[in-house]
Amino acid sequence: MARYLLPLESWNAALPPKPWANQWAVFSATISEVEDSDIITPVFRATIRNPGIAGVVDGSSRYYSLVDDDVEIARGKLLSIPATLGGAKVEMEFHCKPPSSDDVLQAAADALRTGEVDYDPDAPAAERDAAEAYDPLFQSRDPSDDPASALAGRPEVWRWDRRTLAITRTHLTDGAVLHDIGRNGIARRGSDGPNIKIGLPPKAVTKIRLVASWTQEAKGKQTVSYPASVTTFSWQDFKDAFPKPGDSIGSSTGWTFSEASVDGVADGVLSTFLLNGDRWGWAANGHVKCRPKVVSYTWRAAFDYRQQRQEFVDLSLLAGVQDVLYDDESKETVETKDLAQLNIDNITQDWVHEDPDTLERKHYSVGEEVLASDKAWTCAKDHDATEDFTVRDPVTNDVLWTIRSKRAPLKDPDSPKFIDLPRGIRSIRHGLRRLHRVVLKRSRCVEVSFDVEWSRGKHISCADSCRVEHRLIPGGEATGKVISWSAQIAEGGNRSVSISIACAVGNGAAAPVVGDGQEETAGIVYTRTKPGVKEPVKASSLPAKSPRVNEITNDWTVQEAAGNSAALGGQDPVIAIGQNPTQLRIAFDALAEQDVITRRLSATTLPIYVPRGINLTPEV
Repeated sequence: MARYLLPLESWNAALPPKPWANQWAVFSATISEVEDSDIITPVFRATIRNPGIAGVVDGSSRYYSLVDDDVEIARGKLLSIPATLGGAKVEMEFHCKPPSSDDVLQAAADALRTGEVDYDPDAPAAERDAAEAYDPLFQSRDPSDDPASALAGRPEVWRWDRRTLAITRTHLTDGAVLHDIGRNGIARRGSDGPNIKIGLPPKAVTKIRLVASWTQEAKGKQTVSYPASVTTFSWQDFKDAFPKPGDSIGSSTGWTFSEASVDGVADGVLSTFLLNGDRWGWAANGHVKCRPKVVSYTWRAAFDYRQQRQEFVDLSLLAGVQDVLYDDESKETVETKDLAQLNIDNITQDWVHEDPDTLERKHYSVGEEVLASDKAWTCAKDHDATEDFTVRDPVTNDVLWTIRSKRAPLKDPDSPKFIDLPRGIRSIRHGLRRLHRVVLKRSRCVEVSFDVEWSRGKHISCADSCRVEHRLIPGGEATGKVISWSAQIAEGGNRSVSISIACAVGNGAAAPVVGDGQEETAGIVYTRTKPGVKEPVKASSLPAKSPRVNEITNDWTVQEAAGNSAALGGQDPVIAIGQNPTQLRIAFDALAEQDVITRRLSATTLPIYVPRGINLTPEV
């Protein structure tokens, strides 16, 4: 049984041609991979004849392949030089990851991160799957440092392949290959058979609360202006008192004048007031003549409305699992997830002059998007970052950046609701997928551990599932996802494989089917409530809203009548006209802002399908 630790020219190089020289004589080795986090990293250790410090430090290769009987078991990078090299033997450790593995993993995770895209909740499942599996509203401003977050809406974990060193994703319950170990394939562990442990199963109902908070905003000009004219004797006062752009309409109403101008003054028809008597030194039965003016004017209103809003969405996911004995008196705290701000671009990175890690000047390529100067930009020309952000190259004057719209989740800031919109439905569905992942992982609460013959077990990995039979297993058999695989190559030549599988405790029910009024995402069927929206101010209609009052008081006809009445009574008609000044009265309903307006919604699923990997209550 020849075993070798072969140096490789590169991490992905083919095995060197035979005959192989055993540069580092391998006495024993262990290879293992364990799903103990969201990234499975296989590791192997080899006990070798001590090559001395020179043999380790001077080695040209950092990647080695562990070969047993001409079969490559694993390959990996030498992790470090052992602390002591004084004995006859030394143990070397290798991690099964390629060079720059962090960058490789980040790139794989970034490929799954779907930003703000056009999303149609009624599109075929394949077209909307990526958007529902990832939602940037659930993430931090820069989630790239957490590759596991890209799988929060997928029932998967990352895994490095121990032979190819490729990054892969493996399902929590469905392995790429099902290895039917059966009964005869299990190596003897003594009379007790496989080891079985039962952990905490999921609750019958698992919940999460999503909180969407935003400021409903409507700011702009009315779509129409109001041109008009008035005939008045007090035209000069009317003109002097006419409002200016920016003046308030009322007191704290949210309305102002965006436009206000007197466009022209023309002569009106001459009026004659006949005097009664000779008071005030007038000639007996004389008259006074006054000419009104026709004043043309235009005005347009502007509005500025802000209202704080919150929507609470309670998601409840029912699990189709067996009734496993556990402490059902315990209470689980319902997670509350605050979504990121809806009115801002959460996914575009800020422009920077230099890479914060390497301190090298940042290079931008065509198509890259950044935020700078409170605007969103797209790179128009490959270039190294300028000293300060500038749209044009300071030397060549070439265009470096073109402006674009920000990718805010809430496209219409004046909207009084979010969760009912297609973008909000995406968040509901992603939230349900996150719950589904949690419940599916917890449903694998039965762990079956066993040894298997080398010939059957050496090709199994944590990407696979296994089925085993034994009289001590409830129901006589168990099928589950491999969560731990360990191979031992002993110094004497004996070889064995130890495996643990996690078995889901589904109740055997079939997958739910979508009915009337129900929706679906990734096989999760649910119903959501659609309560009404409290909308004291209909913000979307403000551009076309008509003023409550738009009228002239005391035009020339009123003034003329007052002047005639005064003249007939022996009074001064000019004074009477002055006591009835012409005024423009404009009023809008106040845009009253209230305290935070809240709205409560919910979505409840049918029992999700959970595989039945083991039957804990078989019929006798």
